Amino acid sequence: MMASRGRAIASGLAAVVIGLGIFACGDDPGDEGTGPNGTPNPEPLFRALEADLVKTCGGTNGTCHVSGSFQQAPTWLAGPDRYVSVKKHRGVLPATKEVGDSILLTQVKHAGPALTDAPNDLYRRVSDWLTAEVPGPPLPNTGAFSVLSGFNSIPLDTVGPGLANARLTFLATESNGTLTLTALKLVAPTNANVKIDSPFFVILPRNGKVKAEPEVNGFKGELTVAAGQSVDLFTGKMILLRWDPTGRLKIVFNKIESTPGQGTTGACTALELFKSSALPAMSKLVDVLPDDDDPDNGEPLGQSSCLGCHAKEPPSDEAPAPSVQAMDLRGAGSDPAAACAQAKIWINMQDKAQSTILLNPMGKGNPQHPMKAVSADDPIIQGIKAWVDAEQ
Repeated sequence: MMASRGRAIASGLAAVVIGLGIFACGDDPGDEGTGPNGTPNPEPLFRALEADLVKTCGGTNGTCHVSGSFQQAPTWLAGPDRYVSVKKHRGVLPATKEVGDSILLTQVKHAGPALTDAPNDLYRRVSDWLTAEVPGPPLPNTGAFSVLSGFNSIPLDTVGPGLANARLTFLATESNGTLTLTALKLVAPTNANVKIDSPFFVILPRNGKVKAEPEVNGFKGELTVAAGQSVDLFTGKMILLRWDPTGRLKIVFNKIESTPGQGTTGACTALELFKSSALPAMSKLVDVLPDDDDPDNGEPLGQSSCLGCHAKEPPSDEAPAPSVQAMDLRGAGSDPAAACAQAKIWINMQDKAQSTILLNPMGKGNPQHPMKAVSADDPIIQGIKAWVDAEQ
């Protein structure tokens, strides 16, 4: 019983994409040598704007980002060599290798000005310098997306070749500026194996500095998923602090690639037990709870079952409900093998007791799950668990 109602956590604006030039105005970068990939040598570009940057961001007598004596401002313009200091400061050279994600370009007006308001064309000149420092291309990524409370499915089709129908899925909850993602899974298409390396989550506030911090909001190492299979994304959980509920996310990969494969769409190995034990358990009625925002919160809205939510056919002119998108059991009667394959996605093969398909009906998974929690010895849990334990 996955999420059946998606309450929007975030629907903020996408980060603004700025077209960036690569030459500083006035000088011929060709006279100053070249940097990575034949771009202008970045250090002369920085030296040409250094004084204006110190004047704009350093504050009176350098009390802001030079010495940090004003409100403990980060000293990314500290001496003796400001060029060394600025490049070392986290977020100035964006980990995404997408210049528009630099904290210098996305910082808004605060105790000091935003670069967009600075004189002497400083925003563009900083952009030019950053482009020389980080010539790209950007690391493969999902692009910005909004996050819904409950189940989310993020397509990877545009991240790289051969990834049609690959996706990342997770359950999301937000509380007091913290976004918690659980049941994180990487799902491979049926015709390709997917290999990823060190993914990380980037927070894109509606206004303010992009937070691209792989060491804090990412995983290290490689993960390969065979065609037609789904596996937990590393630990299967991510907690993102300083979350802007009006902002968006994107997921970035150091590498992502696909190779041809032939999958079985996660075919069940215990289909008969799914039909004889899990499906009857999923048919049992439980109370449906109101949404947290319901003014009459507290009284059950009625009764339904796992199949009542996850096998519900939508009106002909509407998309399937979020519950069906999370786990499509509409074939439970006509094609139980297909329904079993959908349910199997939510089994944690490394630790079956921590499977979302067991935790959600017990109230230990998605907090937005609208069904009244049942105990571990309830016939619903015992029936599903018998099948889960038998699956391989």
